[in-house]
Amino acid sequence: MLGPGEFAPVPVLDTWDETAAFRGVRLALPPALARAHERPGQGVKARTAAGEAFFALASAPDPTGAVELLVKRGGKVSDALVAAAAPGAAVELTRPFGDGFPLGEAEGRDVLLFAAGSAIAPIRSLVQHLAAHRNRFGRVTLFYGQRHGAEFAYRAEYLDWERRGIRVVLCPSAQDDAWQGLRGRVQEVARSLAFGGATPGETVAFVSGMTAMVDDVRRTLAAAGVPPDRVRANF
Repeated sequence: MLGPGEFAPVPVLDTWDETAAFRGVRLALPPALARAHERPGQGVKARTAAGEAFFALASAPDPTGAVELLVKRGGKVSDALVAAAAPGAAVELTRPFGDGFPLGEAEGRDVLLFAAGSAIAPIRSLVQHLAAHRNRFGRVTLFYGQRHGAEFAYRAEYLDWERRGIRVVLCPSAQDDAWQGLRGRVQEVARSLAFGGATPGETVAFVSGMTAMVDDVRRTLAAAGVPPDRVRANF
Protein backbone atom coordinates (compact mmCIF):
# COMPACT_ATOMS: atom_id res chain seq x y z
CA MET A 1 0.00 0.00 0.00
CA LEU A 2 1.11 3.54 -0.66
CA GLY A 3 2.80 5.07 2.38
CA PRO A 4 1.36 8.08 4.24
CA GLY A 5 2.06 11.27 2.35
CA GLU A 6 3.11 9.49 -0.84
CA PHE A 7 1.36 10.35 -4.09
CA ALA A 8 0.16 8.18 -6.95
CA PRO A 9 -1.44 9.03 -10.31
CA VAL A 10 -5.20 8.56 -10.21
CA PRO A 11 -7.21 8.45 -13.46
CA VAL A 12 -9.97 11.03 -13.96
CA LEU A 13 -13.26 9.50 -15.08
CA ASP A 14 -15.45 12.59 -15.40
CA THR A 15 -15.76 16.26 -14.47
CA TRP A 16 -18.71 18.65 -14.34
CA ASP A 17 -19.87 21.96 -12.89
CA GLU A 18 -22.01 21.55 -9.77
CA THR A 19 -22.35 25.35 -9.51
CA ALA A 20 -20.47 28.35 -10.85
CA ALA A 21 -18.03 27.96 -7.94
CA PHE A 22 -17.86 24.17 -7.51
CA ARG A 23 -16.37 21.63 -9.91
CA GLY A 24 -17.15 17.94 -9.47
CA VAL A 25 -14.41 15.42 -10.23
CA ARG A 26 -14.91 11.65 -10.39
CA LEU A 27 -11.79 9.48 -10.16
CA ALA A 28 -10.87 5.80 -10.13
CA LEU A 29 -8.65 4.98 -7.17
CA PRO A 30 -6.23 2.14 -7.92
CA PRO A 31 -6.59 -0.85 -5.55
CA ALA A 32 -3.65 0.22 -3.37
CA LEU A 33 -5.47 3.47 -2.57
CA ALA A 34 -9.04 2.21 -2.68
CA ARG A 35 -8.42 -0.19 0.21
CA ALA A 36 -7.77 2.78 2.50
CA HIS A 37 -11.20 4.32 1.76
CA GLU A 38 -13.02 2.68 4.64
CA ARG A 39 -15.66 5.13 5.88
CA PRO A 40 -17.45 8.39 5.01
CA GLY A 41 -15.65 11.57 6.02
CA GLN A 42 -12.11 10.64 4.98
CA GLY A 43 -9.98 12.84 2.75
CA VAL A 44 -7.00 12.89 0.42
CA LYS A 45 -4.23 15.32 -0.40
CA ALA A 46 -3.78 16.39 -4.01
CA ARG A 47 -0.50 17.55 -5.55
CA THR A 48 -0.51 19.98 -8.46
CA ALA A 49 1.95 22.29 -10.18
CA ALA A 50 0.72 25.02 -7.81
CA GLY A 51 1.29 23.01 -4.63
CA GLU A 52 -0.61 20.60 -2.39
CA ALA A 53 -3.96 20.79 -0.64
CA PHE A 54 -6.38 18.60 1.29
CA PHE A 55 -9.77 17.65 -0.15
CA ALA A 56 -12.53 15.74 1.60
CA LEU A 57 -13.92 12.82 -0.36
CA ALA A 58 -17.46 13.64 -1.49
CA SER A 59 -18.58 10.02 -1.90
CA ALA A 60 -18.96 6.99 0.33
CA PRO A 61 -16.58 4.03 -0.06
CA ASP A 62 -17.26 2.16 -3.31
CA PRO A 63 -16.02 -1.37 -4.04
CA THR A 64 -15.04 -0.25 -7.54
CA GLY A 65 -12.67 2.41 -6.16
CA ALA A 66 -14.66 5.29 -7.65
CA VAL A 67 -14.49 8.51 -5.60
CA GLU A 68 -15.59 12.09 -6.07
CA LEU A 69 -14.18 15.45 -5.08
CA LEU A 70 -15.93 18.80 -4.87
CA VAL A 71 -13.39 21.46 -5.80
CA LYS A 72 -14.08 25.10 -5.01
CA ARG A 73 -12.62 27.44 -7.59
CA GLY A 74 -10.57 30.45 -6.51
CA GLY A 75 -7.53 28.93 -4.80
CA LYS A 76 -4.20 28.28 -6.51
CA VAL A 77 -4.19 24.55 -5.88
CA SER A 78 -7.91 24.18 -6.51
CA ASP A 79 -7.71 26.00 -9.83
CA ALA A 80 -4.66 23.95 -10.85
CA LEU A 81 -6.54 20.76 -9.99
CA VAL A 82 -9.56 21.84 -12.02
CA ALA A 83 -7.29 22.59 -14.98
CA ALA A 84 -5.50 19.25 -14.73
CA ALA A 85 -8.55 17.09 -14.08
CA ALA A 86 -9.80 16.24 -17.54
CA PRO A 87 -11.37 12.88 -18.39
CA GLY A 88 -8.62 10.52 -19.47
CA ALA A 89 -5.94 12.46 -17.60
CA ALA A 90 -4.58 11.65 -14.15
CA VAL A 91 -4.03 13.69 -11.00
CA GLU A 92 -1.74 12.93 -8.09
CA LEU A 93 -3.40 11.92 -4.83
CA THR A 94 -2.43 10.32 -1.54
CA ARG A 95 -4.33 7.35 -0.22
CA PRO A 96 -7.51 8.27 1.74
CA PHE A 97 -6.79 9.06 5.38
CA GLY A 98 -8.48 10.21 8.57
CA ASP A 99 -10.89 8.58 10.98
CA GLY A 100 -13.98 9.76 9.13
CA PHE A 101 -17.34 9.89 10.89
CA PRO A 102 -17.96 7.45 13.80
CA LEU A 103 -21.12 5.93 12.40
CA GLY A 104 -21.52 3.11 14.88
CA GLU A 105 -22.68 5.40 17.68
CA ALA A 106 -25.48 6.76 15.45
CA GLU A 107 -27.19 3.44 14.77
CA GLY A 108 -30.66 3.30 16.26
CA ARG A 109 -30.70 7.06 16.91
CA ASP A 110 -31.99 10.17 15.16
CA VAL A 111 -29.28 11.81 13.05
CA LEU A 112 -28.72 15.52 12.38
CA LEU A 113 -26.31 16.60 9.64
CA PHE A 114 -24.88 20.12 9.36
CA ALA A 115 -22.79 21.38 6.45
CA ALA A 116 -21.75 24.83 5.26
CA GLY A 117 -20.06 25.81 2.01
CA SER A 118 -17.74 23.26 0.43
CA ALA A 119 -18.03 21.14 3.58
CA ILE A 120 -21.08 19.57 1.97
CA ALA A 121 -18.53 17.21 0.37
CA PRO A 122 -17.84 14.97 3.40
CA ILE A 123 -21.45 15.25 4.54
CA ARG A 124 -22.59 14.04 1.12
CA SER A 125 -20.43 10.94 1.59
CA LEU A 126 -22.25 10.38 4.86
CA VAL A 127 -25.66 10.93 3.25
CA GLN A 128 -24.84 8.21 0.72
CA HIS A 129 -23.97 5.79 3.52
CA LEU A 130 -27.10 6.63 5.53
CA ALA A 131 -29.28 6.21 2.44
CA ALA A 132 -27.76 2.82 1.70
CA HIS A 133 -28.35 1.64 5.29
CA ARG A 134 -31.47 3.66 6.06
CA ASN A 135 -33.14 1.06 8.29
CA ARG A 136 -30.33 1.34 10.84
CA PHE A 137 -31.13 4.94 11.80
CA GLY A 138 -34.02 7.03 13.07
CA ARG A 139 -35.01 10.39 11.64
CA VAL A 140 -32.30 11.94 9.45
CA THR A 141 -32.27 15.66 8.64
CA LEU A 142 -29.61 17.58 6.71
CA PHE A 143 -29.22 21.34 7.30
CA TYR A 144 -27.04 22.70 4.49
CA GLY A 145 -25.92 26.32 4.36
CA GLN A 146 -24.60 28.57 1.62
CA ARG A 147 -24.69 32.34 1.29
CA HIS A 148 -27.05 32.40 -1.71
CA GLY A 149 -29.65 30.06 -3.14
CA ALA A 150 -27.77 29.49 -6.40
CA GLU A 151 -24.72 28.13 -4.57
CA PHE A 152 -26.10 24.80 -3.32
CA ALA A 153 -24.30 21.76 -4.73
CA TYR A 154 -25.84 18.37 -5.59
CA ARG A 155 -29.31 19.76 -6.31
CA ALA A 156 -30.04 16.90 -8.70
CA GLU A 157 -29.76 14.45 -5.79
CA TYR A 158 -32.05 16.04 -3.20
CA LEU A 159 -35.25 14.38 -4.41
CA ASP A 160 -33.63 10.95 -4.21
CA TRP A 161 -32.32 11.72 -0.71
CA GLU A 162 -35.81 12.75 0.38
CA ARG A 163 -37.31 9.60 -1.13
CA ARG A 164 -34.82 7.56 0.89
CA GLY A 165 -35.93 9.23 4.11
CA ILE A 166 -33.34 11.99 4.46
CA ARG A 167 -34.93 15.41 4.89
CA VAL A 168 -32.99 18.22 3.19
CA VAL A 169 -33.26 21.76 4.57
CA LEU A 170 -31.41 24.42 2.56
CA CYS A 171 -30.28 27.47 4.51
CA PRO A 172 -29.07 30.52 2.53
CA SER A 173 -27.70 33.08 4.97
CA ALA A 174 -27.61 36.18 2.75
CA GLN A 175 -30.51 38.20 1.36
CA ASP A 176 -31.59 36.73 -1.96
CA ASP A 177 -34.70 38.03 -3.66
CA ALA A 178 -35.06 34.84 -5.70
CA TRP A 179 -35.14 32.59 -2.64
CA GLN A 180 -38.60 31.76 -1.29
CA GLY A 181 -37.64 29.40 1.54
CA LEU A 182 -36.09 29.73 4.99
CA ARG A 183 -33.04 31.91 5.55
CA GLY A 184 -30.35 31.92 8.19
CA ARG A 185 -27.37 30.02 9.48
CA VAL A 186 -27.80 26.27 9.70
CA GLN A 187 -27.98 26.18 13.49
CA GLU A 188 -30.57 28.96 13.55
CA VAL A 189 -32.78 27.25 10.98
CA ALA A 190 -32.40 23.90 12.76
CA ARG A 191 -33.51 25.46 16.05
CA SER A 192 -36.50 27.15 14.38
CA LEU A 193 -37.60 23.76 12.99
CA ALA A 194 -37.19 21.99 16.33
CA PHE A 195 -34.24 20.08 14.85
CA GLY A 196 -36.39 18.19 12.40
CA GLY A 197 -38.32 16.46 15.16
CA ALA A 198 -35.24 14.70 16.51
CA THR A 199 -35.29 13.64 20.16
CA PRO A 200 -32.31 15.55 21.66
CA GLY A 201 -31.32 12.92 24.21
CA GLU A 202 -31.35 10.22 21.55
CA THR A 203 -29.70 12.17 18.74
CA VAL A 204 -26.26 12.05 17.15
CA ALA A 205 -25.11 15.02 15.04
CA PHE A 206 -22.41 15.15 12.40
CA VAL A 207 -21.06 18.55 11.42
CA SER A 208 -18.60 19.87 8.85
CA GLY A 209 -17.60 23.46 8.12
CA MET A 210 -15.43 26.31 9.33
CA THR A 211 -14.40 26.19 12.99
CA ALA A 212 -16.72 29.03 14.03
CA MET A 213 -19.69 27.32 12.41
CA VAL A 214 -18.87 23.98 14.03
CA ASP A 215 -18.55 25.64 17.44
CA ASP A 216 -21.87 27.46 17.02
CA VAL A 217 -23.62 24.21 16.06
CA ARG A 218 -22.16 22.49 19.13
CA ARG A 219 -23.39 25.28 21.43
CA THR A 220 -26.84 25.30 19.86
CA LEU A 221 -27.23 21.54 20.17
CA ALA A 222 -25.92 21.51 23.74
CA ALA A 223 -28.54 24.10 24.70
CA ALA A 224 -31.19 21.85 23.12
CA GLY A 225 -30.07 18.83 25.13
CA VAL A 226 -27.83 16.97 22.67
CA PRO A 227 -24.82 15.74 24.67
CA PRO A 228 -21.52 17.23 23.45
CA ASP A 229 -20.02 13.77 22.95
CA ARG A 230 -22.73 13.06 20.38
CA VAL A 231 -21.79 16.00 18.13
CA ARG A 232 -19.04 14.70 15.91
CA ALA A 233 -16.84 15.99 13.10
CA ASN A 234 -14.78 13.94 10.68
CA PHE A 235 -11.48 15.60 11.71
